[in-house]
Amino acid sequence: MGFFGRRDKRRTAPQPDTIARTADADPERLKRLAREAYEEGVGHQVLPSRARAALDAFDRSAARLDDLSATAPDDPELWRMRGALLYARASTRLALDRPEEATADLTACVDAYGRSGLPDAALLAADALIRRARAYGEAGRPMAALADVDRAIGAYVQAGAYASPHPLLPDFARVLALAATVHLKVGDADQALACARQSLARYQDLTRQRGGLDREEAGYMTDAAGDTASRLEAARGNWDAALAVNQVVREAAEAGVGDLGRALAREGLHLRLSGRARQAEPVLARAEEVAPDSVAREEERAALPLPPSLAQALSAGESLLRERKDAPLRPEESARLRKELTEHESYSASVRVRSGTAFAPEAAALTTVADLLLREGHVAEAWRIALETHLICDSLVRRAADGHEDLLPTLGGPWRDALAIASRAALAAGRESFVEDVAAATKAVRAMLEKA
Repeated sequence: MGFFGRRDKRRTAPQPDTIARTADADPERLKRLAREAYEEGVGHQVLPSRARAALDAFDRSAARLDDLSATAPDDPELWRMRGALLYARASTRLALDRPEEATADLTACVDAYGRSGLPDAALLAADALIRRARAYGEAGRPMAALADVDRAIGAYVQAGAYASPHPLLPDFARVLALAATVHLKVGDADQALACARQSLARYQDLTRQRGGLDREEAGYMTDAAGDTASRLEAARGNWDAALAVNQVVREAAEAGVGDLGRALAREGLHLRLSGRARQAEPVLARAEEVAPDSVAREEERAALPLPPSLAQALSAGESLLRERKDAPLRPEESARLRKELTEHESYSASVRVRSGTAFAPEAAALTTVADLLLREGHVAEAWRIALETHLICDSLVRRAADGHEDLLPTLGGPWRDALAIASRAALAAGRESFVEDVAAATKAVRAMLEKA
């Protein structure tokens, strides 16, 4: 099932037997049947071959919950149970390559945990959000995926999970690892690497504190954080850093966690590319022995292009601005924005900008650069800047909560412009799923602005 199909031992399976018992025999029978079906589904999840059986069991549990909720729609414990069930069922649907159904379950899961009134409801919802981000990414919906990444990371930062030691450290490490994979697929490569590095650092902290990681934690560390960090460190020519990650991944694979052939092939390839051919030869030979053709497959992966980061996109915009006598923006202003937004490590849009009061003119400048890039045929760079402008605006409004009405009069215009440019870029790139993603975001923003 891979790292994405594994259960989070702390949160993916809160047990339905925590529901308060009542004197009514019929509700008690329904609760028992719902609990039994749920536990049956969780048991089936252990084996990938039993995924469909797990789904059937979860569907039976959901039917019982529907009956219970009809008589007690405001029972917080029923909402907790529903959240746990939806989370587990979504994991199975993802394992069966049914991302749209999984996304629907995770959306309902976030709502259910919100209605539960639990003290840790925000963190339970964050776990659902990071998995929904993964599903959105697989479906080619970067705006929705990266907004979920931002919300999930923000919930853990708000809880103080960035500190070490901290009881939430294993969970935050996992969220960062999954965020890295989403960024690598549909986001910003710089932020993907930041998430991967931070995740690996937290897993190292856990290893020092406990003397090791459990199998599930090691899987997230190698399959998500390690895979992303290794590829991106190598792409930047940071060979010592890439090889250090490779060693961690290979040692875990030798201990039974991960694909040993792939780990050896990547380590050998990076040794060769870094000019250490003599060290590379035995590693590559062993990779072929363990998994024939693994080296060729890893060479193909290494050759895959990476989309431009925000920093790269803004640098491209600066070059265009310098070339034009009638430039719509001074190149120095674009350079200032690039430094302000990208010269510090960030994991998501919320970390780019701390205050929204001064961002409206900066958002207008960003859309100007994106528009110029698009008109000059730099579609990927225009998309990156327009997408990030939208994500920053979205995060600022969410963080402002009840005070977001004060932001919207000035932020609304540039925000709409950014979405319009994103729509044109998606059309120019021929990405239908991107077009649909922008349309959904535009509809939501328009409704918010009209309400305000």
